[in-house]
Amino acid sequence: MSAPAQAHGWTMPNGRHKGELITRVPVSYLKWMICVGHSCEEQARAELERRGTVTPDLEVSGHAIDRASLLCRWAWHETSNDDEGLHAWLVRVSREAIEEGKPHKDDPNRRFWIGLRFQFEFDGAWPVLRTVLPAKKRKVKE
Repeated sequence: MSAPAQAHGWTMPNGRHKGELITRVPVSYLKWMICVGHSCEEQARAELERRGTVTPDLEVSGHAIDRASLLCRWAWHETSNDDEGLHAWLVRVSREAIEEGKPHKDDPNRRFWIGLRFQFEFDGAWPVLRTVLPAKKRKVKE
């Protein structure tokens, strides 16, 4: 089945949102449908596109954003672009960590990059940054 040009007016045939218009289905559920290869994956993609929501090639967890804002601001300030907020910076440096970072000897989901330790999950449709921490304890300036 090819993706409809527009999923507007299409009703979910099964699952948690059975009988609901796809336009009323939460973004998180549409992304989940794509991630697991749901039978209605193409409709989910079409609806996300209609909403202007792109499917990520990398996801950042709320926990990772919290850890970065509390423990890694120094790295953000030192390495961010002028117009780059915390989330955009995390997405960029996470991609760099995956591509160029040093893998942990015992954990294939962990990478070291720019003085930070990134913990990823790679078992879905796209990598998820679970947390980020300084690679080593930093001394607090007094």
